[in-house]
Amino acid sequence: MYKLSISPYNTRQEEYREDPWKMLMVCFMLNQTSHKQVDQVRHEFFHKFPTAQDLVLAKDIEISTIIKPLGFYNKRAKQWKKFSEQWIEITTNYGTDKPPVFEIENMYGVGKYAIDSWKVFQLYQYGIPVEDHVLNWYVEWAKKEVETQIRESKEYEPMTVYYLHYQDDRFIINNWNTCRDYACCVMARTQNEAIEKVTEIASKQHGFKHIKILGFGHAKKEWVNEYEPLKTDEDFYANQVQGVFDRIRARNLSAQDIYNGQQKQKYSFE
Repeated sequence: MYKLSISPYNTRQEEYREDPWKMLMVCFMLNQTSHKQVDQVRHEFFHKFPTAQDLVLAKDIEISTIIKPLGFYNKRAKQWKKFSEQWIEITTNYGTDKPPVFEIENMYGVGKYAIDSWKVFQLYQYGIPVEDHVLNWYVEWAKKEVETQIRESKEYEPMTVYYLHYQDDRFIINNWNTCRDYACCVMARTQNEAIEKVTEIASKQHGFKHIKILGFGHAKKEWVNEYEPLKTDEDFYANQVQGVFDRIRARNLSAQDIYNGQQKQKYSFE
């Protein structure tokens, strides 16, 4: 988990990240409203109702009077009280204000925006698909921030990246397996940094327009070349695969024999 500074977007979820109930309440406030409308009421709302228990004990009229600028204020007041009752019960049962996400998903009034916010701001899951445009901006910013922190905390090491490069999308979709694959070995701190370096190397190759990363492999410092791809045997992989099949045939093994051997090896470690 990497602690991030406040983003340039200064989202309301960031502001209330340390109080999960308030963060979810802000998500409810933002439903079908603007940040400007929410800013008119949130400070007074949380001053009057600083906890879920305070909201549950309040009269509906007390709540609706404060949140009137948000619209649907009578409906919101009832929904929020019902949600807060569930929140108290669930957090008490789990003994934490960060219960499992499946419990949050099943709580009253919780929709995709609130769940996405929970995963991003409480669980630090920056790889999930989000629909809200501000959340999208935040997630992209957060990914870059995390990558920067990881790079600053790690040492450089050799990484080998396998890739294809091609000019036409139609070709890669229909015939990608006929392309020659390339390998580059570079010094990098993260896989993303290695991909950035390899993309730069590939951009200087003839016929380059797009790049498809195939994966990462074994690397040694003596292989590092940050100017051009490694000189590899084009038949290396075909020979390796053929060698595997030759050994299988030589031992007269069936597919079932191989499966049984794998299972025996698997359970021997338990």
